[in-house]
Amino acid sequence: MAETTEEFADISAKRLASVYAQALLNSAEAAHDVPRVLEEIDSLVDDVLAKNAHLRELLFGAAVGRKRREEAIEKAFKGRACDIVFKFLLVLNTHERLDMIRHIRHALHELNDERRRHLRVFVYSAQKLTDDFRKRIADEVQKRFQLDPILVPIVDPTLLGGLKLRIGDQVLDATVRSKLDNLRNQLIEKSSHEIQSRRDRFSSAE
Repeated sequence: MAETTEEFADISAKRLASVYAQALLNSAEAAHDVPRVLEEIDSLVDDVLAKNAHLRELLFGAAVGRKRREEAIEKAFKGRACDIVFKFLLVLNTHERLDMIRHIRHALHELNDERRRHLRVFVYSAQKLTDDFRKRIADEVQKRFQLDPILVPIVDPTLLGGLKLRIGDQVLDATVRSKLDNLRNQLIEKSSHEIQSRRDRFSSAE
């Protein structure tokens, strides 16, 4: 999923998105087709809608009527998307909720993670983390939450060698922060050591 966390305008929108996400996930589970549904919803948001301005206008344009949107959905997705996703889009159109698809996608992944006792952890670092660091972070998070962590690494050069974790809207307690801070400090030291090593090699080559 090429995805970061969606922000909701208010709590009622978040709850409504969760209701639709629950209905979609229930249908996917009943059909034993959860991975495909998740993949198609992700592709719909990240690929189809993100890259097709004409389709976005047809589905979200204020001047486009419900019947015209239904025709656009049938033309674009019937026979291409799985039956569950296709019918779900028709339901959203009927209830004038197509504009919530991004929020629903976010709620869908959250609910799926919760049901499978997964915990999505966004890991921001100034450089790509080694497999060892990722494992140690996952171990600390697993100890704290007793859930199977899914790490989503995001490289952010502005952190200048630091490390930042985001786990939903939760704030890590002091114990976990301390352990993760130790990992962050080790990462900074490792980065500084590599920089110094490069300087030494450069100096010796002069």
